[in-house]
Amino acid sequence: MLEDESRAPGERIAAFAVNLREVLMRHPAAVPSILGAAFSGPVALRVGESLLAALPDPRAGYTVTVYVLGSIALEAAEVRGPGPVPPEAERIAARRVAFDIEPEAFPRTHAAADAIAAYISTGQFRWGLERVLAGLAAEK
Repeated sequence: MLEDESRAPGERIAAFAVNLREVLMRHPAAVPSILGAAFSGPVALRVGESLLAALPDPRAGYTVTVYVLGSIALEAAEVRGPGPVPPEAERIAARRVAFDIEPEAFPRTHAAADAIAAYISTGQFRWGLERVLAGLAAEK
């Protein structure tokens, strides 16, 4: 996926990142163990090499890695209990209920509750990744 040079670098990275998120979110209980260890070894080197091919500045690849893995870690932390992960729409609805707060005490949070509830969505993940990649592309 990352090596597919028929696609633009940003497209390759986005496809890889979304796929990685999907795979890891099928097993959210494993995410802390996976992300709690050093990112090294043959697979990490291959991913790193592919990121360097797409984003030659090593700091750019690191930035993408931190965004992708950080987002996955935060999302996985919200999934409770064993068994399959509830559908995204159910998880967003549950988050929305949690943000049913006093508008007088927290007016900005109350106004942004729908967006905050969707932080764990595929759409939000892509939104953030697209902006990270656009910012890195603008640095050239």
